[in-house]
Amino acid sequence: MCVAYPGTVIATKDEGKTVTVDFSGSVVDARTGFLPVKEGDHVLVHAGYVLQVLTESDARAMEEVFSDIAEIEGQNPLYQEDLAVSGAADGTA
Repeated sequence: MCVAYPGTVIATKDEGKTVTVDFSGSVVDARTGFLPVKEGDHVLVHAGYVLQVLTESDARAMEEVFSDIAEIEGQNPLYQEDLAVSGAADGTA
């Protein structure tokens, strides 16, 4: 299953054709295609491409849904390093 995640644009490059997006600490570059995107915009990104610009309330709602899913599945909240996998959470790392 493919999932697009919401993030916040922190920089634009190549005359707006590429943006740097922050996903709560994970930073990646994404192509914008023909979408007008500026710093501070909340965007939905999948496979390195911005799919759409989101309202702040829509972005927050999506982040809450993904965090709730992670909690239900017993995983760490979205975008945070999975310390349990590395053993750091229980002190075994």
